[in-house]
Amino acid sequence: MRFGIDVSEHQDGLSLAASGASFVVLRTTDGTYRDHVFASHLDDARSAGIEVETYHYLRSPSEGTSVGEQVEASLAVLQDLRVPMWLDCETPAGLALDDVARAHSLFTSAGVDVAGIYTSRRWWRWRMLGADTRPFGKLWLAEYGADDGSYPGDSAWPKAVGKQVPAMWQFTSRGRVPGYGGDVDVNARR
Repeated sequence: MRFGIDVSEHQDGLSLAASGASFVVLRTTDGTYRDHVFASHLDDARSAGIEVETYHYLRSPSEGTSVGEQVEASLAVLQDLRVPMWLDCETPAGLALDDVARAHSLFTSAGVDVAGIYTSRRWWRWRMLGADTRPFGKLWLAEYGADDGSYPGDSAWPKAVGKQVPAMWQFTSRGRVPGYGGDVDVNARR
């Protein structure tokens, strides 16, 4: 079992070197909004020798930007960096399965390996009616239970959503990192 964290500008000032994480997932964009501390988080992770992946918070086109514009913004943040990308599917406005497929296709065409989908069980069942997640890669599931910052144990690993068992599990939004006063999302990977 490996443990890692996912961060965005909301965790500005956090030292990835102090986190003890074996991997980190960095936000590139939220819609077309570019994460202002992506570069500093990336530099911190690289200097600490931490494995890096990225995520894009996919917004519904009904929220004002096309999927193509969002992918372009994320690619601009990435520049030449090509590391696995997760598609964060949790916007309250909802998404069409075609939006997810389009984002997957555009990232892949640009040479970015789409690792898979990040979502919650409730959101995927409600918004996507439990559609198969496998065409988009692996599943990273947010499911907190007690959400007290501690790992609930392997026996609590979430069941399948969208026809696959999660490869990665965000088990708390209340993790702690030495020297940082805020909460951090913590993930387990099999």
